[in-house]
Amino acid sequence: MSDRTEVEGPQTTPAPIPWRRVVGLVRPLWRGIAGMVALTVSGVLIGLVPPVALGILVDALVENNDRPEAIVLTGVIMIAIVAEAGAYIASDGMYARNASRLYMDVRLAMFDGAIRRADAGEDTEGLASRFISDAETLEQVTMSLIDSGSMLVVEFASALVLLALMEPWAVVVVVVTLAGIALVMRRTQEPAAIAGTRRQEELEAMTSSISRELQGRDDPDAPSRFRAAAEKVMSAEVRLGWLRALNFQGSGGLAKLGPIAVVVVAAFVGTQHIGTLISLYLLSQRAFWGFDGLVDLRLNMQSVRGGVDRCFELIDTPEADVETPSLVGSV
Repeated sequence: MSDRTEVEGPQTTPAPIPWRRVVGLVRPLWRGIAGMVALTVSGVLIGLVPPVALGILVDALVENNDRPEAIVLTGVIMIAIVAEAGAYIASDGMYARNASRLYMDVRLAMFDGAIRRADAGEDTEGLASRFISDAETLEQVTMSLIDSGSMLVVEFASALVLLALMEPWAVVVVVVTLAGIALVMRRTQEPAAIAGTRRQEELEAMTSSISRELQGRDDPDAPSRFRAAAEKVMSAEVRLGWLRALNFQGSGGLAKLGPIAVVVVAAFVGTQHIGTLISLYLLSQRAFWGFDGLVDLRLNMQSVRGGVDRCFELIDTPEADVETPSLVGSV
């Protein structure tokens, strides 16, 4: 097992994610990943059209009573919404194909490691759970990170650019508010990451308990021992659930304040056009959603470190009495 640092008694924090090895896993899939990212980014950029066009549409109706222009803008918004959805559908389809290929490659490599472990006479109880839950953690630090990360970064940056073009001071309000959110949420993420690692360790222990207790099912104490293992999983899941709720819902709640602050400041500094205020609200909302998503993504990366660590530990199982190099992601 990779080195770990003890934190708060029995809780542990896993080693950092080996990013160079992770890159080695996704390198064979680079064409599919490039197509997936291109479609995702296209969807984000197309999604900027409705908030801007809606503001112009409202001004055309309220201030100028220009119905022909309003009809044209309505058509533009509808086309943009359909195109955005189409881009995301195609991107999600490519995501599924890429993730499935990654799962297969990782699980085959893990299975080879499990065979070597069995040949060496080591304990293999509980390994079955790694092929499901732990393998999925690698998907989160590869496909999910690339797809969601690119979408959130582009959404955040593009919305800021449009806000700067419309009302430069709005960017100041957004940046100051986001700095406060980042400071608050950073202090709450590490406990959630530790709780996620603890949950996975208890799941693995429960899986091992199932194998042992089924083999000794004539023992009258077998059900009580499994119940104890299941109760530990439940306790870990409850703790993780509360901490994740604090992070996700807390950051989401704070992010909702940002667009309101932008509109209020805009009204105070003299912005009189209703359509402009609507566009400012919708664009700042996209900026805050993008930032909030990046905060949540960071928490997800911390929460899956233990699973990634265990995957590579199994993949790196050496041959009995013969030390061999890693089979996957050696870079």
